[in-house]
Amino acid sequence: MSQKTVHISPRQFMILIALFVVGSAVLFIPTILAGVAKQDAWISCIIGILCGVLLAWFYGSFSKVKPEMSYIELAEFAFGKWGGIGIALLTFTFHIMLASILLWDIGDFLVTQILVGTPIEVIYYMFIYVSIVYATSLGIEPIARSAEIFFPWVIILFGVIAVFTLPEVDKNNILPVFEQGPMPILYGAYYMIGFPFVEMVLLLMITPYISDQKKVVPSFIFGVLLGSVILFVLTLLSILVLGSDFSSRNEFPIYVLGKKISIGEFLERIEVVVAIIWFISIFFKLSLVGHSFIIGMSQILKMKDYRPLTFPFAIFLIALTILSYPSSVYIKEFSKYASTPYMIFVGFIIPAFVLIIAIIKKNKLNNKEKLDGAPSKNIGS
Repeated sequence: MSQKTVHISPRQFMILIALFVVGSAVLFIPTILAGVAKQDAWISCIIGILCGVLLAWFYGSFSKVKPEMSYIELAEFAFGKWGGIGIALLTFTFHIMLASILLWDIGDFLVTQILVGTPIEVIYYMFIYVSIVYATSLGIEPIARSAEIFFPWVIILFGVIAVFTLPEVDKNNILPVFEQGPMPILYGAYYMIGFPFVEMVLLLMITPYISDQKKVVPSFIFGVLLGSVILFVLTLLSILVLGSDFSSRNEFPIYVLGKKISIGEFLERIEVVVAIIWFISIFFKLSLVGHSFIIGMSQILKMKDYRPLTFPFAIFLIALTILSYPSSVYIKEFSKYASTPYMIFVGFIIPAFVLIIAIIKKNKLNNKEKLDGAPSKNIGS
């Protein structure tokens, strides 16, 4: 797929970033943060968001080095063919792990909360076909246009949840502030950096397709802020309405939050609104992860068309998800203690080296071109 024929606008990219950040985090961030920081989870969320904005600026900076190159191509430019392939393979493990977790999340949620008794494999087949096989085959342009259509509905439904839960707020639930000191708050922010902000490194595979490269950094930053506002408000409401203890013990506190809404015994139990927000955001996140992986793999294999890889990747992903995650307890512990340092290493530390080496190499090449192109001086008269 050529950058010359595929383009998405900076606004579309910003919306994709926002949906990517919301993703599965809209259901899981409150319980993770409340489990660590208790009633100070909202402070952890603020610190995590500030770090997320810095990461957005960092990832946006890649477009200033070689705008036409994806992350995999830039790694090959910086470290050579085999070094680039090594970094690519390590990054692909990030893609695969994240995609399988997202698929498991949607399956576990549906079979435990909505479609009770449905074989989880059926959920996997249906969702993977729509988000990977079909959406990825169409390409990034249709995905971006679809995001533009659905995102206003996400904002509207989010507003409904935020407004209608206000009568249930109890400000005493966030007191006392700093009861356990700063360390639990910082631990909460640390987990939030790994999930969902460091995951944005995968979006560097689609930045070459943005029509205006000068707006990549602002799109990254505003997209993160937009998605983070949703996460912060819902985390704060979860603490204020449900309390930190219930939020930390319940697997889907935001879904329970929707059950608390009661307006004049007429409008009640609108938790389906939360489910709709989550379905939309996780669909686009899984599509972006799958598209990034398949694009990167096609670049490594020097394929002209990435589409033949979509179906094999989908089959592999279903098998991996079924075999890898036996229970929700297992995946919670894995996400909290194992995946975060791995994500930070693959999603931040290695990209930092790639960016630094790429900048140095680019500057050397530019200086060499200037020297080679400089007019020779006449010696003597």
